[in-house]
Amino acid sequence: MRIAVALVLLFTTLHGFSQEQLSLLQAIELGLANNFGIRIEKQNQQIARNNNNWGQAGRYPAIDITMGQNNTITDIDNPASFLQGQVSSNDLNPVIAARWIIFDGFRVNITKRRLELLETQSDGNAQIVIENAVQAIVEAYYAVLLEQERLEVLGEILTLSGDRYQHVLIRKDLGSAVTFDILQDKDAYLTDSSNYVLQELVYENAHRNLNLLLSEDLNKRFLLTGTLNNPTHTYSYQDLYAKMTNSNSNLRNQYVNQELLRNTTALNKADRSPTLDLGFGYSYTRNWQDLSEAVFGGGESGPEEVIKSRTTNYFANFTLAFTLFDGGRIKRQIRNARIQEAMGNLETEELKLALHNDLLSALDRYNVRKKLLEISEESLENASLNLDLSEERYKNGTINSFNYRDIQVNYLQAALRNLQSKFDLVQTDTELLRLTGGILNAYQPN
Repeated sequence: MRIAVALVLLFTTLHGFSQEQLSLLQAIELGLANNFGIRIEKQNQQIARNNNNWGQAGRYPAIDITMGQNNTITDIDNPASFLQGQVSSNDLNPVIAARWIIFDGFRVNITKRRLELLETQSDGNAQIVIENAVQAIVEAYYAVLLEQERLEVLGEILTLSGDRYQHVLIRKDLGSAVTFDILQDKDAYLTDSSNYVLQELVYENAHRNLNLLLSEDLNKRFLLTGTLNNPTHTYSYQDLYAKMTNSNSNLRNQYVNQELLRNTTALNKADRSPTLDLGFGYSYTRNWQDLSEAVFGGGESGPEEVIKSRTTNYFANFTLAFTLFDGGRIKRQIRNARIQEAMGNLETEELKLALHNDLLSALDRYNVRKKLLEISEESLENASLNLDLSEERYKNGTINSFNYRDIQVNYLQAALRNLQSKFDLVQTDTELLRLTGGILNAYQPN
């Protein structure tokens, strides 16, 4: 009996370790804020948004500023030259040059459309990550509730076994119980104690898994305020199929990917067009030349002062380019892009078929599990009533310890089946919501 009390007290301590309460919607909100996968995907979204602009697509001219500075010393020793000796010079040459693509087969517009599609695809990827995270959090939250209620049921059975063991010890003192009965009741009590200890471990692991999804301290314990409720939805296949076709995030992302493949074909076709570039700019050269160490052909020394000069250039150039022959490279790229488009169409059809199969399977599981839950509810009610009646009959000696133990085990199995049926139904309901694109609306944080 002391073991039962200690175990129940241990569970109470673990269950009430943290005063911080956590509802399902709060868990989802916390997970969406802290989940590492979501945070990484948000960074990818930001990159896609940064890239989606006309400058990245190439609409605007590229302007460069360069600055050159050269220094030379020339020592001339050539009888045929009119200038002998050492000549030093240096110059400064700043240049501003711009290049603007006037026409390139509408590549700029096609590229801009591609950047928009990549941003949409990034948003779709983030949506998928968020939906998967919400589904995982919902299932993990209810898994904690499931293991908690299992622990409570096992605690109830352990208490009954402890009472029965205590009762047989009293009967022994009164001389109405034999050693065999005592051993049987003690064995049942120890078995239930072991089951309770093992379930504590399962409960702790379930809570730790929830904390992992929430990116919280793994040793932190929340007081979950939710309950393992039964979903009451009645689903129509036609309605679910229509929602899946229009709102499934994986399918919508595949449509974007298909559009990207068509965009790639258009980009390759643009390579057939001529390109017209405008280049314009300004350059200025300032030169300093020192001839003081030089001697001219007549024997005269060079001037003492430094000779200065400057040159200014303005330019505007047009360049028209057209590929006449490239070994069939452009044709092969266009042909390969069209093949990629065809492959994308096949992948889209394959995804539709796979999602359709997943939807049918999930809907069948939901309907079957709904019926199994109704059966388990009735079975649990019968087992609970039978347990209540058998307890008094056991104490009165109407039934023996074997019969009473069988009834206890039957109640335990019925209670655990009922809890598992509740969890299975919630799990399937969440899967249907994700497949039809409605999971975020169903579990929208306040």
